[in-house]
Amino acid sequence: MGKGTIVKLSMNRIIIAVLFVSVVLFVAFGFLYIWLHGSLEVRVTLTSLLLFVVSYIILICFHEALHLIAFHWIGHVEWSKLKYGVNWKLGIAYAHSTMPITVKQMKWVLFMPFVPTAVIPLLFGLIFKSPSFLLLGILMVAGCIGDYALYQKLKPFSNKAKVIDHPTKPQCTVYE
Repeated sequence: MGKGTIVKLSMNRIIIAVLFVSVVLFVAFGFLYIWLHGSLEVRVTLTSLLLFVVSYIILICFHEALHLIAFHWIGHVEWSKLKYGVNWKLGIAYAHSTMPITVKQMKWVLFMPFVPTAVIPLLFGLIFKSPSFLLLGILMVAGCIGDYALYQKLKPFSNKAKVIDHPTKPQCTVYE
């Protein structure tokens, strides 16, 4: 494939962006929720907290599963060439293809989880007066920041260029 260009994301910058976006979305959607429903009441019990944490973990797993589905469906990567897991050192879950795909396909792979795992819970929380779903949506939107940052870094490359992501780090290599 020739010499590739490594496209890296700074985890420190991603963490700062995630925190910033989380706070901004929390304030903005908190005000929107109050404007729509008159108030925002949150009651936390041990059961509701455990249910929230389990729901968050399920959404994260679903997010990564959607990346895998997109690698297979859009990138035409065989299931046996796909990997997933958690990088405990960086504190991130990941989905990985061992086969290269085009930059255009990778952009779709990166975008695929956004609506089902972030936008839908956010809208569900607003429409059905559920602060828990609203918070889940906010956290999942913020959790998509790394995908968005990588998408932005891929924009300068030709859509036909090949890209292969790193198995465990937030980076990829583009071959033009």
